[in-house]
Amino acid sequence: MAKLLEEDEKFIRENFENAEEVLAMENLNDILEELFAWMNQFGLDKDYFPNAKGEAAQKVYDSILNYED
Repeated sequence: MAKLLEEDEKFIRENFENAEEVLAMENLNDILEELFAWMNQFGLDKDYFPNAKGEAAQKVYDSILNYED
């Protein structure tokens, strides 16, 4: 299991049907790919601009991308 910040893990648990599977991934790139796919499905409005969920997901994405242990 990859190490994530508590708020990032919370976002995934609250928004992903397969949250436990995503959180069990060891490779951060795999988690980022899941987030990217989720953002494309749920994080855009009809004009393909980020909605509130998309903006929240982008913060999680950036947090994971820039995480330093």
